[in-house]
This record gives sequence, structure tokens and C-alpha cells, in this order.
Amino acid sequence: MNRLLIFLPALLLLTFCGGQKQPAPAAVTPEKVTQTKDSIPVVRESQPGVKEEAKPELPKLWDFFATWCPPCKQQAPIIEELTVEYKGKIEIVSIDTDKNPELAKKFQIQAIPTLIFLDPEGRELSRRVGFFPRDSIVARFKTHGFIK
Repeated sequence: MNRLLIFLPALLLLTFCGGQKQPAPAAVTPEKVTQTKDSIPVVRESQPGVKEEAKPELPKLWDFFATWCPPCKQQAPIIEELTVEYKGKIEIVSIDTDKNPELAKKFQIQAIPTLIFLDPEGRELSRRVGFFPRDSIVARFKTHGFIK
């Protein structure tokens, strides 16, 4: 009986105090990502007091890859071609998951390559895991209204 009297308050305490609910994750919005001269994307945060020139937001294709991944190596030339072809129309960025693990975690990347199609506000429209042929990527651009 004594053990029950000790155990019951402890159980109630854990039930009401120990199980704090964590807030639901906020909508995923990507940080500003820019390319360096080495074509390695860098996540850049706004600095207080630094004004950046306002640029029109573009729809986005984010290519999550790793340098050691064979399908990623196969996907890379296609992504490079599309980057040149759609410059100024679609923001295409390749993100090395080994160098940007937090961003990969934020976007719940579980396999690579993963292509994520985002609207101009950064909301995910669709994603594709695995190698995706060029014509299929262009078709997805059209489906999402990125191009005509």
C-alpha cells in the first residue's frame, strides 16, 4: 500500500508535467540559397542592417544529391543543362546533402537524388526521388506552370 501511495503521485506528476507537447513544425520555407563559384550552394541568412536588392521570386527546383551517389552523377549533367536553359525563369539549385545535412533534414530527404519543385513563395509542389529524365523534368515544369 505504501508503494502505491508513492507510485501514484509520481505517475500523475509524469503524466501532467513530463509529457510536454512540442509545437507542430512550421510550414517548410527554404532559406535563401545561392551558388558559389564552385557551384556549391550556400545557405545564406539575412544579416541585420544589410539591405539586399529585391529580386522577383522565381519557381524553384532543388536537387538534393551527394558526390558519391551514382544516380546523382547521372542526374548532374541534366541539372546543369536546365540551369543554363532556364536561367532567369526557374531557380535551379543543387544541394549536396553531405555539406548541408540540416537543410536535407528540414526537407526530410531520405534518398538521393531527390528533386523538389517549389513555387515562388517556397511551398513544395511536388518531389521526385531517384533519377528523373530531362523530358520528365521539363514536363513537370509545365505541369506546375513554371514554363509554357
